[in-house]
Amino acid sequence: MATTQSRRDVASRISQAFVEAYNTGEVDRIDDVVTDDFVCHHTAAGVDIEGADGYKERIHEMREGFSDFSMSEESLIVEGDMGAGHYRWGGTHDGEFMGVPATDRTVDTTSATLMRMDGDRMAEMWVYGANAEVMEQLGVGQSR
Repeated sequence: MATTQSRRDVASRISQAFVEAYNTGEVDRIDDVVTDDFVCHHTAAGVDIEGADGYKERIHEMREGFSDFSMSEESLIVEGDMGAGHYRWGGTHDGEFMGVPATDRTVDTTSATLMRMDGDRMAEMWVYGANAEVMEQLGVGQSR
C-alpha cells in the first residue's frame, strides 16, 4: 500500500508536468504521467478529452490563444488515489480562444482540477474553471 507521502509525491510530479507543459509548450512532458487510457472531463470547455495526444492539443489551443500563457499551482491536496489542485493561469489574449478572436486583453483566473491516479500516473481528470469570468475579462461576457 502506498504511503500518503508517496501519493503526494506522485500527484506533485503529475501536476508539475502539466504546469511545465502549459508554461513551456513542451507538451511531451505529460507522456510519462498519464495512463494509456487517460481521459479528461473538461467541464470548463464542455468536452471529454481522450488520451495524452488529445490533451496535448488542448495545451496547444490555450497557448495559441495566449502566447504568453502562464500557469502556477496554488495548492495540491491528496487523499488516497485522488488529488485536488488549484491553479492560477492567465496571459494576453492575442490569438483565437474558444471561438473569440484576439482582444489583446489580459486574463487572470483560477481553475480547479481533480485527478484519479492509477499507480504513478493519472488515469482520469476533471477540470473546473470560471468561463464566465474569463469571457468577461475578454470583454465578451455579460456584466453583473
